Parts: sequence; structure tokens; C-alpha cells
Amino acid sequence: MGHRKTTEKLVFIALLVALSVVLGIFDNFLSSFASAQGVRLGLANIVILTGIYYLSFREALLLVILKSVLSGLLFGQFMYFTISISGTLLSFFVMYFLLHLGKKAVSLIGISVAGGISHNIGQIIALIFYNGLIVVFNLLWLIPFGIGTGVFVGYIVTLLKKYLDKGQVFQTITNKSKEKLDWEQIINGK
Repeated sequence: MGHRKTTEKLVFIALLVALSVVLGIFDNFLSSFASAQGVRLGLANIVILTGIYYLSFREALLLVILKSVLSGLLFGQFMYFTISISGTLLSFFVMYFLLHLGKKAVSLIGISVAGGISHNIGQIIALIFYNGLIVVFNLLWLIPFGIGTGVFVGYIVTLLKKYLDKGQVFQTITNKSKEKLDWEQIINGK
């Protein structure tokens, strides 16, 4: 059981990292059509919030750091990396805290909205070092977009969670509601 769970977790994390990077690239492409600077759908946040929900603190932190490092390497700019990691880390800590605040204290949609807003704030904090305090005014349009995309991402993660909880893939990770697996299933390797 231990080896299977460890292997499943590693595969799950690797898939989440790869999917978040691919969605980030697609999101970057889509943002080139937006008229407002810095506006994105935050598609990679679907994967990040899913990881925060199912993984431990260390595993989820590894996921967000690997996503930021790989995205930074793909886009090849140190400035892009620092902006990305600052927004990602702030939103990670906010979402993780809210998720573990208490049983259903905040919905996944509320957690996602808080993550979207804090991601924008984290990016603006990093941008202040490059462009000065003038970038703070970008929050005037980034926060409303962060709320909208946060609702979208939270809704998608809520649907995805229902699917993952019912499925047989990554069963040892996604079945949080089951405290113990049936011992016959464990012995027979099912």
C-alpha cells in the first residue's frame, strides 16, 4: 500500500505540474488578445487549487514552485519568473490557509476568488521593484478581473473535485472521505 500511494502521489504531482505549465502557456497566449494589461483567465490555477485540495502542504508547495520554475524557464525571463513566483506563492498561502481554516468555512469558489486577488497583489508587489509605485493603479482593473476569474476557476475545481472523488484514478489520493480502505482490496491490490 505504501509504495502504491507514494507512486500515485508522484504521478499525480507530475501530472499537475505538467498540466499547469501547459494551461499557463495557453493562458499566456489568450492574454495576448486582452485589451487590459496583466489580465488572464488563470487556467493554471484550476490545477493549483486542485493540488492544494488533495495534497499536503509540502507537496502542494512543491507543485506551485515547480510550476513557476518551469514556466520561468519556458518564457526565459527572470522578470517573468519573479512576478510569477511572487503572485503564485502569495495566492498559495492564502488559499491553503482558507482551505484549512475549518470544515467548509469557505467554499472552493471563495478560496479561488481570494487566491485570484492575492495573486494579483503578489504580482504588483514584485512589479513595484521594477517599475515603482505607479503599478499599484493596475489593481483597479486587476482585482475585478481576479474576482471574475476566481469564480470561474472555483466553479471548475468544484466540478473537477466531484469527478475525481468518484473516479478510480488516484484512488488513494482523492478518496479523502474514506478513512480506511477495505482490507481485502488492499491485500488483493485493487
